[in-house]
Amino acid sequence: MYKIIVPIDFSVTSADALRFGCQIADSTGYDLEAVHIYDGYDGDQDFVVVKGSARVRARVKDMLEQFVLNHADPVTFTGTRDGNGNVPLIKTREIIGSAINELVKQSRREDVALIVMGGVGTGLSSRVSPVFGSVARAVAMRADCPVLLIPKIAGVPAIKSAAIAFDEPDALIQLSAKTGFLRKALSLEMSFAHVMYPESLVEETIENNLMQSILTKAFPDYDVDFKFLPQGDITNVLLDYTLEKEIDLLILGRHSRNFLMRLLLKSEISGLLDVSCAPVLVIPLDESSNQLRKETSPPL
Repeated sequence: MYKIIVPIDFSVTSADALRFGCQIADSTGYDLEAVHIYDGYDGDQDFVVVKGSARVRARVKDMLEQFVLNHADPVTFTGTRDGNGNVPLIKTREIIGSAINELVKQSRREDVALIVMGGVGTGLSSRVSPVFGSVARAVAMRADCPVLLIPKIAGVPAIKSAAIAFDEPDALIQLSAKTGFLRKALSLEMSFAHVMYPESLVEETIENNLMQSILTKAFPDYDVDFKFLPQGDITNVLLDYTLEKEIDLLILGRHSRNFLMRLLLKSEISGLLDVSCAPVLVIPLDESSNQLRKETSPPL
């Protein structure tokens, strides 16, 4: 069965992420795994202990299980559910290591459908005080599965509408396919948002390709609102759009880049993670094909 991973650091924000993860688990029937990644010590200064000792592991395990008991949705936590559908369960796991590296490693597991993380910033729209902390940002930029980031000020978000930001039709088709399980589970009202290119020839090519996909590939196969946004700084234009239209979830595609390209090129995703007050879903894009892909998102 597919699962949703929620990293736990015992903060209020991770409690919100856990509760929202429970909502998604209940809607999809997926399992949920609450994961705490730590350095092998539990912060108890009264004893000299060996890193990762049985005493430390037992103490951390108890803390994690109590946190989940206090903050998880009762339906998900008890494993009971009306009807005859799949019963979502909550599991807990403690891992010794680096939070970023371990979460990226977990994202590569075939049964992981989604990582839900809370932001640790101030929640203010300011590039000086980013909404999402370094761990959440790094995981979103490196994970092999979708990562849903919840700002600190969001609490447990009520997500009823979502917008997919796209730069070209191929990326849009991928993002639509990879978010199908969330769209169906949450009954989302969907929008496609495109910030127009300043080069008229490039923009004309993109719009022609999009029209071809709509006419020849019956894309999309659900109701959606297309928005062509004015030229400008991508971060600012998309931020204004999400605020003006009260978009509950902004969906972004992430292209793979080697280390040198990451150093040379500014990522629009990184800029949006600095300022977005709405939850953001970051999805890694496949680079190998420009053809219409089969829906590869986990099934309901």
